[in-house]
Amino acid sequence: MKNTLIAALIIFIFGNLCRFGLPWWCLAPIAFLIGWLYSRNAWTAFFGGFLGGFLLWYATAWFSNNSNAGMLSAKVGQLFMGLQGSQLLLATGVLGALIGALSALTGRWAKEMLVKPSKKRNYLQERRR
Repeated sequence: MKNTLIAALIIFIFGNLCRFGLPWWCLAPIAFLIGWLYSRNAWTAFFGGFLGGFLLWYATAWFSNNSNAGMLSAKVGQLFMGLQGSQLLLATGVLGALIGALSALTGRWAKEMLVKPSKKRNYLQERRR
């Protein structure tokens, strides 16, 4: 649980730093690296990326929505079969969450595939010799 929250927080912080001047997909390489470095297994990578991506994209959309009093999200929501502004913000957050989760999961699986685990012996194995 601790690694999941740390990974989500790091994805959120670096995503916010990289959002100025970089494209929207900069979330994917960030989540990939965090999944590679900080996850213990596939589940922690997935949920850390999911939470970090959701927080990043939802917070960005929410601040943008509040800066223009919700007018833009209401107009865009009308284009998508009459969605309300809050539903559009939630859809944006879920899209970011899926991008973050799948990128972090890919990073974890790439590490499992490319990096061989060290052959450390634990205390009981050494004692039996």
